[in-house]
Amino acid sequence: MFKVLMLVVAFVSTSINNLSYAETNTLNANKVLEPFIFEIGSNFSDIQSKFSLEIRNSGVNFIKESKWYKLNTPVGFIFLQEWQGKLHSIAYEIDTDNIEIKKELINYLFEKYKNNFEWIGRVDNGFYISYESSNDSIQGIYAYSLGTTISFTSNEIRKAETKIRFPNL
Repeated sequence: MFKVLMLVVAFVSTSINNLSYAETNTLNANKVLEPFIFEIGSNFSDIQSKFSLEIRNSGVNFIKESKWYKLNTPVGFIFLQEWQGKLHSIAYEIDTDNIEIKKELINYLFEKYKNNFEWIGRVDNGFYISYESSNDSIQGIYAYSLGTTISFTSNEIRKAETKIRFPNL
């Protein structure tokens, strides 16, 4: 009976330690991302002055005057789109296999980018889940088909890109 009791205690102790470790990792990952939370529509030169950005050529860039940049973070890469001196799109590529940490980071980012609105209009097309802001200011996307990417894009640049792609609309 004593051996059974010891096994139960060991199992409970291990479970508590694993849960504590996962919670600590999630909190650390959220803290790690905090300096990399940028407001959509903010002055891009402020971001450039604080971070070392690598210019990127996007495979799809409908607005030729916009520029894409890459920024390394401890949990993956961030891709930033600058247009007319403002940040219009940010994409976080999360590099972790831990499902719990991934879920927490997704929730954390969507909460951080929720700014005086609610996320509405959830659409899952089998590759990503798209959300619209209730005030029609930004779109949030959780792309899950090839890794994990969470992105936020201004509706201003989305409308401009639509005019270029579909001029007869």
